Amino acid sequence: MELRQLRYFVKVAELKSFSEASRQLNITQSTLSQQIRQLESELGVDLLIRDSHHVILSDVGEAFLPQAAQTLSAANTCLDRIRDVQELGSGELNLGSTYSFLPLLRETVLQFMKQYPGVKLNICCHSMETLLCMLEEHKIDMALSYRPSSIQSNIDSHILFDNRLAVIVSDTHPLAKRTSVRLSDLEKYPLALPAKGLQARNTFDRIVDGLDYRFNVRLEINEVNVLLDLVRASGYLVTVLSEVALVRTSGVKALTLDQQGTQMEGSFHLLKDAYMKRATKEFLRMLLLGFENRSYGMAMMELL
Repeated sequence: MELRQLRYFVKVAELKSFSEASRQLNITQSTLSQQIRQLESELGVDLLIRDSHHVILSDVGEAFLPQAAQTLSAANTCLDRIRDVQELGSGELNLGSTYSFLPLLRETVLQFMKQYPGVKLNICCHSMETLLCMLEEHKIDMALSYRPSSIQSNIDSHILFDNRLAVIVSDTHPLAKRTSVRLSDLEKYPLALPAKGLQARNTFDRIVDGLDYRFNVRLEINEVNVLLDLVRASGYLVTVLSEVALVRTSGVKALTLDQQGTQMEGSFHLLKDAYMKRATKEFLRMLLLGFENRSYGMAMMELL
């Protein structure tokens, strides 16, 4: 049994297609089929059920798949450890970030890429729930988001900085002359809100849940930079985001929302008791120093 055979099997099982799997693996379909046949022959079982149109897992294949994926993960961990010895001269770092958190990473990303040109950064943006699932499945090395109200027992969550939900308006908006607003003030203006599922929206919905307010929600969008641009350009739209989402953003102003429950703690999440790549440690070190320099708050340097 060879690792490449396991890798081929897992890819076909994932895609349910020999043609697509061979394309992604950059091998011929006949080579892929032959290698999986050899694996099945060695094991003495059929892992896949094939016909002219479909590929599905057999019952044995269903049972074998998690172990095959775990074996590949362990092999990848061995390779990561070897690469670590090379002083971050090669390898990959897989990061996940929520959409609203992404602007805070810019300086650290640029610094890391400049200092370690041999390490490839892969950054994906998803909801916090999706990122935590990806972390559990070893698809990313670290997740960055605002702290959820609850997380899985196998994930460690650490606070990077303390923050809060704020009301965001353009510099020319009538509310821009004020430093704080109440929820009742927001009833008077059209709102452009982060899409449902984003953490700023989750925080806002949690705050107003059960309260008798009538908001005029004109727009929902899951891209924070576009949302800020629309608020700035319109002059009349109002939104709610974390205060630090305005880093390096001109033409808009953050107002304190005079309401309980606006706390939003910037956090990073790691799989508990899992091996931490040196690249992950180094990225975290740079990120923490950047937040300290910008006076965002709490550092967790003891982890590094």
